[in-house]
Amino acid sequence: MSHSPPLVEIKLSGVVLVCGDCEERSDGPTKLKARQVRKELKRDLVHVPGRLRVVQSTCLGLCPKKAMALVAVAGGQAPMAAEVCRDDDVADFAKALSRAVR
Repeated sequence: MSHSPPLVEIKLSGVVLVCGDCEERSDGPTKLKARQVRKELKRDLVHVPGRLRVVQSTCLGLCPKKAMALVAVAGGQAPMAAEVCRDDDVADFAKALSRAVR
């Protein structure tokens, strides 16, 4: 007899993962830090309907050169991934994500 795990309802509409390992790599981004990117995304996504959780993760397997990997799974949409090199890239990712989950 199999037992299914107890499932619970959550109030999150999605999750945004920020790779913390990218900043540690020797060929990682020179101007971005995962903590800073998380804060910027939280600020930029506060107006998105539903609640998005922005978290730092370990390696996402994208490993872009001179950039940081971001992945979002939200609003029943296909996952979105980005390679960000500057603050402007982070803001552009947040805009694209907010358009996708409306």
